[in-house]
Amino acid sequence: MALVGAVLLAPGCSSPRPGGLEGIDAKQAYARCVEGSGSEEAELDLDPLLVEWPSTQRSALEAELHRGELIVVRYTGCAMEVLRGCEVEGSYEWTEVSGKHDQLLIQSAGDVWAKVPLGAAKLVGAVERYGALLLDMALVGQYAGPSTPPPRAALRGRQCEDATHVVSSLIVGAFELTEASGARVEAGVEVSGAGAGGGGSRHRGYYSSDGKLAACEATSSYGPPRDCRSLVQLELLPLDARVETEEILSDLRCPEGMAMIHYGAQPIAGAFCLDRSEVTVADYARCAADHTCSEAPASVDWRGVDELDEALHARYDELCNEDKAGRRKHPVNCLTLDQARAYCQARDKRLPHAHEWIYAAKGGEQQRSFPWGEDPPDRHLVNACGRECARELRARDEEGKRQPAFTALYERSDGFVGTAPVGSFPEGTGRWGLVDMAGNVWEWTSDAGTSGARVFGGSALSEEAHELSALGSKMVDPRSRRADLGLRCAADPLPGEGAAARPRQRKRRR
Repeated sequence: MALVGAVLLAPGCSSPRPGGLEGIDAKQAYARCVEGSGSEEAELDLDPLLVEWPSTQRSALEAELHRGELIVVRYTGCAMEVLRGCEVEGSYEWTEVSGKHDQLLIQSAGDVWAKVPLGAAKLVGAVERYGALLLDMALVGQYAGPSTPPPRAALRGRQCEDATHVVSSLIVGAFELTEASGARVEAGVEVSGAGAGGGGSRHRGYYSSDGKLAACEATSSYGPPRDCRSLVQLELLPLDARVETEEILSDLRCPEGMAMIHYGAQPIAGAFCLDRSEVTVADYARCAADHTCSEAPASVDWRGVDELDEALHARYDELCNEDKAGRRKHPVNCLTLDQARAYCQARDKRLPHAHEWIYAAKGGEQQRSFPWGEDPPDRHLVNACGRECARELRARDEEGKRQPAFTALYERSDGFVGTAPVGSFPEGTGRWGLVDMAGNVWEWTSDAGTSGARVFGGSALSEEAHELSALGSKMVDPRSRRADLGLRCAADPLPGEGAAARPRQRKRRR
């Protein structure tokens, strides 16, 4: 779709694609949209405008956004349906941008099918009646999600068999759609001032709006301004419909120290790589020595609802491993989310997505309750809060009052007040040889939003079994430096030697 003026883009996403639809008649555009949407050669517009999309679907989209997971849709290019019964792990983070004001002139039924196909049923008649429509859009930011789609095997719930795309970002602002007979818009020129370019007669005849253009002049880094919160445009990621064969998968490999996690049973639907163990103090120290990572902090800074009393800081500072003698095989901890991301990037890796972490912890399709299976946590399986934790971490202030009172998850000591060297609990090893997926330290993931960043797996301080389960997670302030928080990295598989000799498969877009 071709937007006149400045175009809002998500980080890492391509610009909206015209797709060869400009200047064609209604019959051609309709045929390209409907009949071509299922063909091998069809290039669907993956940045559809939502103006004049049915209000019921807009409401469903907004409800799904606030639910806190990725949004799954069925999209053909001419129609889109939010699949509320289909779920997949993930989240969206608000990103403010400098305000943009764009205009789009719709002069024919062909323009409608080419530029606003989701509202075509309503707009074709309006264009035929009024001659031309002018779409004014003020854009202030976006709810940004993943840059790569989750595998189809990660979808769960009903309606998932109809899924074709996930929403990677939702562009937010306000719009007005009005009669614009005889109006002209200069291509490539950004219009300044909300509502500019319409003239005094814009509100005669056809008129539709959502939000207020003038309200979009205010900005906020915490969310869209009031009356400028309409969902104007989406960016979509197609779910990969290809099925990888065993032969193709055998040509993939993971970097050293990583396990390849297969999605689904045969035939295999994809894979990703995950560190077999948490990143150690020694691993991180090498990165810092190369000056590609910052030094590991020596003190804690627990923010948010779990913020520590000042009297406890010194006691918890002692649990920061940094680069201490005897701690080099322990997991590195007390890192912020940015430090964790920087480490993985320096190693040509990334933080795992939440759905990847959960899939690995559950043992894939085995659906384990805990990474090791169904047995409840005990001192042989996991480093959590045993008797040693409950006893040693009861601090006393000047008046002799106990704070806080830790409760032992299991009665006997597991041998470690804080973290343990990685792999110290082999009986708790998960599928694919993954160690310490529960306990030791919570682990950062890439899923972060306005409410914080999601961490998984529990820690040496966990007092409740649900924290150590495959679904155990919580939200943490991304700036926190916690003694019970570390990381492991993920990566996409690398091509093996046989991949170069194998003919490339054409990716089918649905």
